[in-house]
Amino acid sequence: MIISVLASLDIFFSSFFSLIVNVFYACLTILLAVGILWLVDGHVFKEIDFLREIQKGNIAAAIFAGFFLLSVCLLLSFTMR
Repeated sequence: MIISVLASLDIFFSSFFSLIVNVFYACLTILLAVGILWLVDGHVFKEIDFLREIQKGNIAAAIFAGFFLLSVCLLLSFTMR
């Protein structure tokens, strides 16, 4: 009885630790992706301000920024594992 309770507590704590690590990786990936988008927006596309274009309603700029963030997040998540 006590062994099964201890085993279930061990499973709970290992799952909780795994959850915390995955949330940390997700937050780190999002921060890095936004930073990379900011750098690309400022240095590669000097004539285009994506945030201003998105605020003006440019759907193409929003789609490009969204796919760029998604691709950077996927690349970072695969390299962090």
